[in-house]
Amino acid sequence: MAEPSPVPPASTFVVRFWQEWSVAGPRWRGRIEHVQSGESVAFLNLDGMLDFIRRFGAMSDDESRSAKKDGIGGSRAAGLAPR
Repeated sequence: MAEPSPVPPASTFVVRFWQEWSVAGPRWRGRIEHVQSGESVAFLNLDGMLDFIRRFGAMSDDESRSAKKDGIGGSRAAGLAPR
């Protein structure tokens, strides 16, 4: 008999992006929420968003590496700011 997977069958995320302006110039920020748990974080780059998604088992490390290889991710360190 197969053991149940620790990963939920579906995970839903709500993502919001906005641009902030400062003396240094514009920068993008974002916020992501895992709908099932209600947990959310603010992020400063795509790596921060992907780290949050991986915490819920919704994306493997291989999938996130593939997204970066395809030009979707940034090279800076992840920036998470819990709220």
